[in-house]
Amino acid sequence: METNKTMRETTINLPETKAEAKEKAPLLNSSKAIAILEPPNRGTKKGIAIGDFVLRLCTIGATLGATVTMGNAGAVAPFTTRFLRFEAQFNDIPTFVFFMVANGIVTGYLFLSLPFSTICIVRPLAKAPRILLVIFDTV
Repeated sequence: METNKTMRETTINLPETKAEAKEKAPLLNSSKAIAILEPPNRGTKKGIAIGDFVLRLCTIGATLGATVTMGNAGAVAPFTTRFLRFEAQFNDIPTFVFFMVANGIVTGYLFLSLPFSTICIVRPLAKAPRILLVIFDTV
């Protein structure tokens, strides 16, 4: 019993680190606010970013294929006679010319947007590249 009386308890006070102080700060200006922050789910966002990148690659292939096919296409009308033959190309109809120009622009945009999509894969929590892609995809 004498050993218990001679033992003393000592406490050491250490200052808080910045990370610990940030975790204790409430999210709201109220003293009742107690927030428990969950770690962000990076795996889901990275998976969505990879899916976005694959879809962009597929769309580049489709629009480039449509543009090349339309540019090289030529047709002979079925109502030809022996003396009259009607050949049609894409530049005979203004709608097809618009289609080719629009597909060329879309192909170029998708090719230029691939680096931003790659940034979204590497940094899944970055918001600026995602917002930029959404705005330009909408336009």
